[in-house]
Amino acid sequence: MAETPPRCLLIARQGPEDREDPIEDHLLELAELARSCGFEVWTRRRLKRPQVAPRTFYGSGQLQALADEAARQGVRHLICDDELSGSQVNAIQKLTNLTCLDRTGLILSIFEQRAQTREARAQVELARLEYELPRLKGAWTHLERQGGGVGLRGGPGETQIEVDRRMIRTRISQLKRELTHLETVRETQRQGRPQGLPRVALVGYTNAGKTTLLKALTGEGEPRDLLFATLDTTTRKAWLGQDFDPETGEGSTAPKHCLVADTVGFIRKLPHQLVAAFRSTLGEVRTADALLVVADAAHPDLEDHLRVVGATLREIGCAPEEGDAQPRLLVLNQVDRLHRPQKLDLKKRHPGAVQACALHATGIPEIRAWLRELIPGPPKPRELEDWELPEPTPAF
Repeated sequence: MAETPPRCLLIARQGPEDREDPIEDHLLELAELARSCGFEVWTRRRLKRPQVAPRTFYGSGQLQALADEAARQGVRHLICDDELSGSQVNAIQKLTNLTCLDRTGLILSIFEQRAQTREARAQVELARLEYELPRLKGAWTHLERQGGGVGLRGGPGETQIEVDRRMIRTRISQLKRELTHLETVRETQRQGRPQGLPRVALVGYTNAGKTTLLKALTGEGEPRDLLFATLDTTTRKAWLGQDFDPETGEGSTAPKHCLVADTVGFIRKLPHQLVAAFRSTLGEVRTADALLVVADAAHPDLEDHLRVVGATLREIGCAPEEGDAQPRLLVLNQVDRLHRPQKLDLKKRHPGAVQACALHATGIPEIRAWLRELIPGPPKPRELEDWELPEPTPAF
């Protein structure tokens, strides 16, 4: 008999300046993350509070009322959309008697479940340790100092928390050395690939259809309807057709190819520990000749997702406004779920994008035609869209 998934309660703080709709959207995404981690979502709640409580982040009365209701429903897990400190997590757990996770901890748990290769496991472990290191405070206050020296003659020794911190820092150093070695191996693999083939990276919000597009372009890949289904970069060879015009006789009949790499997806509030740990994997994005930015055209938060993708690309060193920036093509995937007026509206908002459905191979010829231009040279310069540019600095 299959085990019943643990039930969880999702909460998010709503301040006086926060609008209701974005908070609800964030909670819906948090629910998808929780399901991806194996939880059954019982309910979602917005906790209105003018200020953050230093000790528990949310109001203690609000938390106690939720804890009583959760106990009656058999809910044992509390997942918060906000990032909490270690002391706040401990205080909430003591107050509610519920196991508490913040958004970062939940995403790290998903990555730990998905990691398969040696490199992915090392990257996720590094991110987890760097996340937990500043949260060790107060975790061992019930233990006294260890005695130092021989017998009882020595002075006070290290506290348990000091021992744990030292062990974690040692392990972090080991993981960083291991990842540096694996990055060297990855670079050697890049240099051993066929010369003259353009390298293209698929990037985008998680679960937007990058792996489905990889399969449509290369015939390989295992698409799954999961958040963060891909952690390890997968590179495959794609056939692009012939750049030959039979009417004019111009071009070449020789088939053209490129290498396409599927990469880890992005998400709002992506933990900076994961961005740093996966920097070697995301090196495929920084060193690619071009980027295919994949977005779910049917998602109600499309524009927000694009801004998250643009910000993450800038964070890893892919600034589109620089002179040597990679050419990039926006692929609006899953347009089969839209009506004609919605597609026309998308065309107005993103005139340079390709509207596609990777599952049914719609738009794939247009993507291949764009990629063929990379072989003689990069596409012509284009005007950047709003989502690619940094947020304007507010004037004071």
